[in-house]
Amino acid sequence: MAATAYQVTIGERTVRVQVRRDAAAVFVRVDDGPEARADLRLLHGALYALSFAGELVEVAAATTPDEVRLVVHGLEYTAEVVDEAHARLAAVAGGRGQTHAHLELKAPMPGLLVRVLCQVGDEVQPGQPLAVLQAMKMENELGLPRGGTVSKINVEAGQTVEQNQVLVVVE
Repeated sequence: MAATAYQVTIGERTVRVQVRRDAAAVFVRVDDGPEARADLRLLHGALYALSFAGELVEVAAATTPDEVRLVVHGLEYTAEVVDEAHARLAAVAGGRGQTHAHLELKAPMPGLLVRVLCQVGDEVQPGQPLAVLQAMKMENELGLPRGGTVSKINVEAGQTVEQNQVLVVVE
C-alpha cells in the first residue's frame, strides 16, 4: 500500500514522516532514514505506549485541529503536523505562520502539582524541569524543549490541575 507523507514541525526542526500500513502492521520512515515498525496503544486517558524501532516509551498526547502536544520523558513538545499536499500549498501561499514568541508548559494529564521548580524572571535551559506533577501515583518532571525566560507562573505547589492547563509560560 502507498505511504502517506506528513511534514512534522517541532520547534525549529521540520522532518518528513512517511506512514505505511501493511496488513495489521504500521511502518514509519523519518526523512531518509530506515523504515521501522511502529505501534501505538492507548493505556489510560491521554497516556499511550509507543513502540518504534524496537524501543518502547510511554507518551502523553493531546491533539487539537492545529497541533499535537506530547510529553515524553517529562519533556513537553508541541508538533505541527501537516500532510505533504497541504505543506506544499502553504509554502506556495507564503510558508508557515509566525513562530510563537512564547512557550507554554501545559499539564499533560490531570494531577497534583507537587513542586514548581522556577520563578518568574528565571533563565531556563531546554529540557530543564520546571514543575513536578503527580499523576497515577507517579511524579513527572515537566520541562520544555526550548529555553528562555520564565514570564508567568499560573499555579502553585499543592494545587490540583486539569489536562492542558497552562502551568508556566517561557518567553
